[in-house]
Amino acid sequence: MTRTPTGARQAPARSTYRPAHAGHAAARGGSVLALVLLAGCAGPVTVRHVSLVHSYRDGARTALQGGRPGNETMIVLRRHGLLPAWRSDPDRAIAILRTQAKGRDDGADVLFALAELSYQQGLRHHHAQDFLAAAVYAYAFLQPGQAGGPSPYDGRFRQACDLYNLGLTAAFPAPVSVTAQTRALPSGDIALEADPAQLRWRGRLLDRLQPTATLGVGGLPNVYRTPGLGEALTALARPDPAFAPPHPAPQVAHEAKRLTQPSAVADLTGPAHDDALRATPTPPAPPGGGDLASGDPTGDGTGAANDGSFSVSARLRVPASLLLEIDNPRAQVLGTHLTGRLVLRVMDESPDTPIGHARVPAQYDQTAARALSLVDAALWTKEYRGFFDGTTYDGTRPRLIAMTPHRRGNMPVVFIHGTASSPYRWAIMVNDLLEDRRIRDHFDFWFFSYATSNPIPYSAWQLRHAITQAVDSLGGVKADPALGHITLVGHSQGGLLARMLVINPGDRLWDGTAGRPLSSFRLNDSTRDLVRETMFPTAMPEIQRVVFISTPQHGSYLAAMSIARLVGSMVSLPVRVTETARDIVTGAGDSTHLNNRVLRLGSVYAMSPHSAFMRTLPTIPMAPDVQAHSIIPVCGDPRDLSHADDGVVTYESAHIPDVQSELVVRNSEHSTQSNPATIAEVQRILLLQLAQNPPRDMTPPAAPAPPRHTARGRARAGRA
Repeated sequence: MTRTPTGARQAPARSTYRPAHAGHAAARGGSVLALVLLAGCAGPVTVRHVSLVHSYRDGARTALQGGRPGNETMIVLRRHGLLPAWRSDPDRAIAILRTQAKGRDDGADVLFALAELSYQQGLRHHHAQDFLAAAVYAYAFLQPGQAGGPSPYDGRFRQACDLYNLGLTAAFPAPVSVTAQTRALPSGDIALEADPAQLRWRGRLLDRLQPTATLGVGGLPNVYRTPGLGEALTALARPDPAFAPPHPAPQVAHEAKRLTQPSAVADLTGPAHDDALRATPTPPAPPGGGDLASGDPTGDGTGAANDGSFSVSARLRVPASLLLEIDNPRAQVLGTHLTGRLVLRVMDESPDTPIGHARVPAQYDQTAARALSLVDAALWTKEYRGFFDGTTYDGTRPRLIAMTPHRRGNMPVVFIHGTASSPYRWAIMVNDLLEDRRIRDHFDFWFFSYATSNPIPYSAWQLRHAITQAVDSLGGVKADPALGHITLVGHSQGGLLARMLVINPGDRLWDGTAGRPLSSFRLNDSTRDLVRETMFPTAMPEIQRVVFISTPQHGSYLAAMSIARLVGSMVSLPVRVTETARDIVTGAGDSTHLNNRVLRLGSVYAMSPHSAFMRTLPTIPMAPDVQAHSIIPVCGDPRDLSHADDGVVTYESAHIPDVQSELVVRNSEHSTQSNPATIAEVQRILLLQLAQNPPRDMTPPAAPAPPRHTARGRARAGRA
């Protein structure tokens, strides 16, 4: 054994130190190796939980939303090996896909993919030919009217309809031309036929066709659209100068009193040409009937008996739809020269269109058409002017405007607005009512405009005259019995005008207002005639039903306030009215008390509960054959209706006995025309009118159930 000598020096031991970072690198390398080994153990297919929203969004993804194509189109691109080509050169990918589609058994899938890819190219480059190609491919995928189309449960079915409709919208922008034409496609062209007769509708020409897909509607809470195929349009319907009335023949016009007015003031104060009203003969109905009343084959009130007080709106826009139809689309679509035709449909005549062996619904955007009509007419611009200036509508034609040309057999509904208002205030109600096809198919809507500051009897006389002219110009009741079933719908003061047309007061209204018989006044013939026409009315036999909405039957407490009287004193009345008032006071002799009774002729004074006119009118009963209905809004939900009001009219003032129904609309203010409960009640009343006057060639519809009644015997609405 060798020993180390004592005191000898030991050699130093070798160090085992390593830098710290070297250990970390080794650890990381081990982790990476572990992950690689773990990944090698995991499968290529994974499943994870997603939310319902995420699931739907992923399944409903489409190029229509502006993003990448949907899942079904991506599948086609992958299976055809075209996904890289689509990302690098989309036009080339589409061209290759067209060539690969021939002879394969996934032709329908390819057609849908071509439609979606073409639409996305249209969004990228804004080329009309890409959008048109999308519509053509979508139509071939759908092949409406033929066997072998997609199931309606296939999500692509609705998307293909949208690709077709929106593709047409982009390919045929405003102004849409419905004429024969040849249009370019990315892979060729398509020759389109078009029948020019399609642009004629009820004696009118359809012009200025405008797509509605890119229009946003405001002010109407319910925007109604009819789903289907086609580019939704609005069309301006203007009179056709080439339209010739068929077989005119003499007929006795409506027998109504005609008032002769001095020509010096007629154009300023009375209905148009009231100084020379003539009962001009109107032709009878054309042989075999027809859609239009005989006196005016166009249905627009331009018949010989009309002096201009009644007409169809000059800004009338109708909902229409443009379809591009292709025969044997799948046989044509992959060629380079296609043929098709442009077909124009109007909603009220063609809710659907025949294609092949089926009737396919056409797409319409009816609310947009109604909104455009209102915007173009600017009806609201005269609301306050019509109150402060009593001559606003004098010399203006027409006072009574129809939404559409009259169709034979349709019953008129006349809407009469209230104080400082206009027909525009009926827009929400009318938009909802016209969605009931029974109403749309059997009623014509007419709107009366008037200067709301004028005396109520004077405005009622103008309304009477306008309705008389409308009935006469459309051929009269003998030519079309439906014209004898008129419904008046009046709001506020408009309800008072309506009441003046359904009473037979004799001398009660004049005596109660003036305080003495007319025979005791020394008046010239013109003044006496005007007084008789306005203050001694007779019930119009054509009016069958009246709907009073927020009507101050016994006056408005607001009209009795000093501020209302101050506003009333600021209005200007027609010259004819003021001259008549002076003549009456002068002719009264020593009756100085008439100054306050007669000179305060404006509607504001008349609607005061303390006015002689308003104290007299409610005492005169309506004609027994007139059916009346009351709709009375009240603020809040009061238990005691005797103390309720709508902010303008009290319940007790609006309530009248002997009506067929009374609906109390709770939690609603005076302008209740847009309240859902009010609209539903007007709808019920119109359907009741239809049930009692069924068309001759139709089975009578079941009469709607009357509203529920309270212990007091009055119908009540739920909370609005």
